[in-house]
Amino acid sequence: MARIGIDVGGTNTDAVILEGPDVLAATKVATTEDATDGILNALNIVLNDSAIDPGRIEAAMIGTTHFINGVVQRKHLSKVAVLRIGLPA
Repeated sequence: MARIGIDVGGTNTDAVILEGPDVLAATKVATTEDATDGILNALNIVLNDSAIDPGRIEAAMIGTTHFINGVVQRKHLSKVAVLRIGLPA
């Protein structure tokens, strides 16, 4: 099973592709003001470096301190709403 892991930090965004215990590709790029751009940059690098068929990737995990920093600093945030519908609550 191939997996992608991405961590968005305040300075760098790291990405890795694993297949079982083997690291197929890893990178570290600068975190961008728009976190999505940095994530896409890192993702494209590891996909190209690994030459893996994206269809083989069965899971993706993302971790971020960038989100916490955004909430704490209250800069560049859009208003959003969350609605949870589900049982049991």
